[in-house]
Amino acid sequence: MKSAICHYSYHRVYKSEGWSLDELVKRMEDQGVDGADFHAGLVGDPDGAADAIAKAMDGSALVLSSLSLSTNFNQDDPAEVRTQIDSAVKWLEIAAEVKAPVSRVFGGHIGKDTRKDPEKVKLGMTRVKDAMKELAVVAEDKGVVLALENHGGLPCRGEGQVEVIEAVGSPSLRATVDVGNYMACPQDSVEGSTIAAKYCAYVHLKDNKRLPDGGIEASVIGEGDVDIPGCLAALRSAGYDGFVALEYEGKEDELTAVPKSVAYMKSVM
Repeated sequence: MKSAICHYSYHRVYKSEGWSLDELVKRMEDQGVDGADFHAGLVGDPDGAADAIAKAMDGSALVLSSLSLSTNFNQDDPAEVRTQIDSAVKWLEIAAEVKAPVSRVFGGHIGKDTRKDPEKVKLGMTRVKDAMKELAVVAEDKGVVLALENHGGLPCRGEGQVEVIEAVGSPSLRATVDVGNYMACPQDSVEGSTIAAKYCAYVHLKDNKRLPDGGIEASVIGEGDVDIPGCLAALRSAGYDGFVALEYEGKEDELTAVPKSVAYMKSVM
């Protein structure tokens, strides 16, 4: 497996200090990882994005591990769904141009209470499947691998990722296994990782603490309750040997938390 850092791991300081992509890549290089993961929402305007990413990576010791997209296809307004799809297509074209091996995508968002309504979950999953079928055709044409993350509730569990991937039936749609997000389902992280592992094309390493009220709180990697070694073992057993990308989301200052998280990530990889 190879190590990487997600753009989002630095999202607060990236914005507050006005980092350029060049500065971001330098900060990632300083952590001694193998790859850099850019986030479309943080890169900004798609016009010129490919050139900006290429320039930031030029001469770097890092390789591009992913271009991550944020999408939500569980929308009541068909026009908004079309806007989401059209934006994703534009970013997939950029991903192909910069030769990103993977593009992370989300399915859809659904509230915690709404998740208890089987009909609304079924409708949401149908919307996700329909959108992914359309995007998978584009991805296949562009030579890009879409990697559907367990995020936002649609899907959340490993079974949901497998359901969407198998319904679409395209070699260009695979899974991003976010080892921390399964806890929101709730699902044991090792169980979710094991179920989705056969379709895994990308991994997000994240950690959360369980709170007394039943909620979860993001933490420095290795300081929470996710069985990260167990998740990685499950992925290895399924033959996964790609990128494991740190996605730090905790409250601690990113400039101290990311190095600590990377050190733990390397120790378990």
